[in-house]
Amino acid sequence: MVSVTHAISQGDTAPPIDLLAAGLEVGERGRIEAALEWIADLYEGKVLGTGEPTWTHAIGAALIAASLRLDAETRMAALLFAAWEELDDPAEEIEARFGPAITALVRGLHKLNGLRVLTRLTTNASAPEIRAQTEVLRKMLLAMVEDIRVVLVRLASRTQTLRFYTDLPGEARVEVARESLDIYAPLANRLGVWQIKWELEDLSFRFIEPETYKRIARMLDERGVEREQIIHDSIERLRS
Repeated sequence: MVSVTHAISQGDTAPPIDLLAAGLEVGERGRIEAALEWIADLYEGKVLGTGEPTWTHAIGAALIAASLRLDAETRMAALLFAAWEELDDPAEEIEARFGPAITALVRGLHKLNGLRVLTRLTTNASAPEIRAQTEVLRKMLLAMVEDIRVVLVRLASRTQTLRFYTDLPGEARVEVARESLDIYAPLANRLGVWQIKWELEDLSFRFIEPETYKRIARMLDERGVEREQIIHDSIERLRS
């Protein structure tokens, strides 16, 4: 029901630089190109725990950042999201190449990625308890970062992961979808990133309740009713 734009397949090798650098000055475009050239070697052959190639994920997340018209530094941070784990001395190497501002963003992403978010802490928790737990986790995520752009990159990264999962079967994506629905979609809402909020909710619902999602999709096609309200009502019932 959500149109997935600028999706990157595993077979893609040439990055869409015009999209990645859309709206940027010539000098900023050059910095994006430099980051792309560097990660092409750094991420070669590397795969994330989700099964997605690191290069593919970096390009996809950066494209999402570009679609939101985020600044060049934020787009570069999306490209360099996994660099911290790949380098012997990441702070020194990233700063030498891209400066302290980019280094701070990538360091922030590394810290955020180190937090294992558990959206269902107890199997018998009541709906109010779960809502309270997830609210605490959302506040933790915001409190951990010094620059809100780190959270925006994290939202772009999670959206890219869900896009990658659209063509894959498996239970792992249900866990990621529930975490996205409970933690990241409300964060996007709080930050006013409506495009990301809606896509996170839509894709998460698609994975958690696939049959209901298909039924709603058919109904929308046949009746032309208001999609967003129906999905919103279904998600609220799921959360409760």
